[in-house]
Amino acid sequence: RYEEAENDCTQALLLDGSYSKAFARRGAARVALGKLEEAMQDFEAVLKLEPGNKQAINELTKIKNELAEKEKWTQKYPAVLIKETEIKNIVKVIDNPLLVKSTKPLQRIPIEEVDDDTPNSHLPSTTSLIKNWRNSMSVETAENLDQDDQLTTMDVPKAKHLKIEEISDTSLLQLPASVKENSSMLHLSFPVNKQREKEIKRSFSSISPIPAVPANSFQLESDFRKLKDCPENMYLYLKQIEPSLYPKLFQKSLDPDLFNQILKILHDFYIEKEEPSLILEILQRLSELKRFDMAVMFMSSSEKKITQVLFNHVNHMGLKDTSVEELEKKYGVFS
Repeated sequence: RYEEAENDCTQALLLDGSYSKAFARRGAARVALGKLEEAMQDFEAVLKLEPGNKQAINELTKIKNELAEKEKWTQKYPAVLIKETEIKNIVKVIDNPLLVKSTKPLQRIPIEEVDDDTPNSHLPSTTSLIKNWRNSMSVETAENLDQDDQLTTMDVPKAKHLKIEEISDTSLLQLPASVKENSSMLHLSFPVNKQREKEIKRSFSSISPIPAVPANSFQLESDFRKLKDCPENMYLYLKQIEPSLYPKLFQKSLDPDLFNQILKILHDFYIEKEEPSLILEILQRLSELKRFDMAVMFMSSSEKKITQVLFNHVNHMGLKDTSVEELEKKYGVFS
């Protein structure tokens, strides 16, 4: 709902012209709507309010590159012949000299469509076959990364010599001669390819760098989006931020989405790995931020349950006193 988002941000900026987050959100909405020049003005406004903001710098770089690419293509292909939205889909014509063209006559090959739902069909769909084949090849590639330097161009089969056949999981792969040596390994990887793929993703995500301590909530929100596919990295990222820095981090207000993300990280990781006193300190610091009451008001029932579990854990560990009871009331938790 990008148009509605753009209008809402515009109304917010009419009320507060220094609200940098509204400029950033409107810029993102305008990028999605294709209003690149207007989006660029919004992100430039963010930089004026928050010099050095990494996300604004990155977005401006992307927009300028895209505008330059669009200008390049519109000069080559006049606007009267092609719409701007179709520029990315242009297929370039390659003029091959006659001496490199094949002299063999063209041959008509009939294509028969097979319905996967037919009872007599015992073959998997082409889509599922290609997906399984890609998964198995990705597993093989990951396990042999250290052997890449031993490969030569002769080891890679040419596309015109490959033949793809549909097979069942219980049958042996029929592979080209250049790949038969690894057929047993590929065949065994099919039943467990999903599990292996998860393990590989987990191993790569575990070694991905953790962003530095953010300078503001805008950067914190950006980093959370980058780390959303690896919750453990989100925990490690949050752990390096001292609770005493929260007032400086959330100078203007506490965003409800960020607030609930932090509570979920406390629930999923801090309960098991950190001292309950640290959890209590973070909950206390969050309650002291601007617009905390509004963030609590927007909490869903599931998010309230997470908060209840956090306080139950703190109380169970013997930290309950009058101050904790007051804090529970602020979070809308009543024991």
